[in-house]
Amino acid sequence: MIVIDGSYGEGGGQILRTSIALSSIFREPIRIINIRKNRKPPGLKMQHLHAIIMLSKITRAYINEIKVGSMEVEFRPNGIYGGKYKEDIGTAGSITLLLQAVLLPSLFADSKVRLLIRGGTDVEHSPSLDYFQYVLLPYYRILADISIKVVRRGFYPKGGGEVEVNVIPKFSVSQYKDIGDFIRDVGSIGSLDISFEEIDEVNIYSVASMDLKSRNVCERMIKGALAVFSKLTDIKIKKKIEYVNTLSTGAVITIVANKKYPFGVDLLGRRGLRAEIVGKIAAENFLEILKRRASVDKNLADNLIPILSLVKGSFITPEITGHLDTNIWVVKKFLNSLSVKIEKIDDCYRIYIR
Repeated sequence: MIVIDGSYGEGGGQILRTSIALSSIFREPIRIINIRKNRKPPGLKMQHLHAIIMLSKITRAYINEIKVGSMEVEFRPNGIYGGKYKEDIGTAGSITLLLQAVLLPSLFADSKVRLLIRGGTDVEHSPSLDYFQYVLLPYYRILADISIKVVRRGFYPKGGGEVEVNVIPKFSVSQYKDIGDFIRDVGSIGSLDISFEEIDEVNIYSVASMDLKSRNVCERMIKGALAVFSKLTDIKIKKKIEYVNTLSTGAVITIVANKKYPFGVDLLGRRGLRAEIVGKIAAENFLEILKRRASVDKNLADNLIPILSLVKGSFITPEITGHLDTNIWVVKKFLNSLSVKIEKIDDCYRIYIR
């Protein structure tokens, strides 16, 4: 059994999500201790609890008795099984963070997987739903066929969002007696090496609750972003505006580089911050990635680590975040022969995983 110290590094939920995902794929029982030890409050939050519960259904795993606030989890998976799985996080617990834990293992199930998840689609400290759809999913689709349906958006505090994800696996880990053979076959897809390249098209997704339509919040977020992008005369900008029925008021803007290997940024609107300023900040964050000649954004970087542990590859990130460092550390707990090299390149870092 692999014992993982949940207080390592930034000591947040990322350790938990990555650990149970890799445990499921590699059929390695784990015990995670000191979960969120230095956070207030410490231990499992509601979205962590539901991630464990949902993945335990998919993997028929044994788990110890856990609840919100638990600081230790034992997780013993018994395979990855296709089927229909539902989970209601309650209130505005992040759907996209739950998917960080359950989606990667689902790509290697023994048959089709259908995930129905209720909670928050666009909430603080997690990827927006559009970022998840248009930045993260293209990388997961290297490994399996995936479709996503947004049934309803959910903002803080009431949530109530609903997302359906359907997966048709290309590789089933249960067909392999030797996990090394599985890794070899998945790796035959080819190394994922993401270098900097000039972009010629940017997509802006501006979403807000219906009660903000009279104040033109979506249009104003885009206006703020376009003011920053006005100097980019050689880049085509596409815009999508969407007002949605939700239980709580909210707004979010997501900006995506439309290319084979996309990257992007997102930003939630908040009370007291004008919509134009929200768009301006998001666009400035996006431009900073371009100026530094990175090939991925800092949030994509840490999400790529578990995927690249299987297919290998490299990318250029603008910074080494706590989440990135944590994911490298967790992955090496499962694959101690994995080689991770970090090379400083001007204002960025190139990460090699072999």
